[in-house]
Amino acid sequence: MVMKKIPTLIKLQEIQVAPQISLGERLRARIKGIRYSTYRPKVLEWLEKNLRKFRLLILKIDNLFVDLIKRSRERSQVWQIRSGAWREYMHLKKKEKLRVLETLDKAEVSETLEKINQEVAKDEDVAFKEKVETIANGSGTKIEEPTPLVPTSSQVTEEVPVSDEEKKYIDLIATNPKDANAYRFLGFLYLNQKNYSDARACFRRVLKFNSQDEEVKDKLNEIKGLKGKNL
Repeated sequence: MVMKKIPTLIKLQEIQVAPQISLGERLRARIKGIRYSTYRPKVLEWLEKNLRKFRLLILKIDNLFVDLIKRSRERSQVWQIRSGAWREYMHLKKKEKLRVLETLDKAEVSETLEKINQEVAKDEDVAFKEKVETIANGSGTKIEEPTPLVPTSSQVTEEVPVSDEEKKYIDLIATNPKDANAYRFLGFLYLNQKNYSDARACFRRVLKFNSQDEEVKDKLNEIKGLKGKNL
């Protein structure tokens, strides 16, 4: 069998063995064998594809920022509206508080003035009543001060001038203390004399008996602030 294979072995010795090529040489040969004319379109296609993906990514990021800006603007507007409403509420609350305090102050002042007016009216009524009694009892010519227990140099006699018309109405009032007409005519008589204190006292008595007398109401309102004149 070996003998039969000897011719074949002799032929194999005649075949030259190809030298072995290194890996680097094979790579260089592979690169040189690449056809750039066919590879460039693929590279450009790959580049375009990735650029499109990158652009989509940028657009998504841009949309995200646009959405964030929109939400921030909406929240900012909401807070501006709330802040404005809060400031307006506080302003109105402050105004309401000031108005209430002003109302309370006015009410307190009005109450104080009303008390003063009532006290003044009471004094005027008492003084007018004493005047009527004095004139009715003393014929309206003079009023003598009561003689003190210990005589002093200050004892005086005061003349009170009384007109016939005034004396007439005072006598009617002394006879009938509820004569509203007598008080009315006497009040207008004092008003013409600018004796506002006695005029107010007469007009108050008129309204006590006849609260519907509008003319007397108007006159009394006109002279309410004129206390202390020609008492």
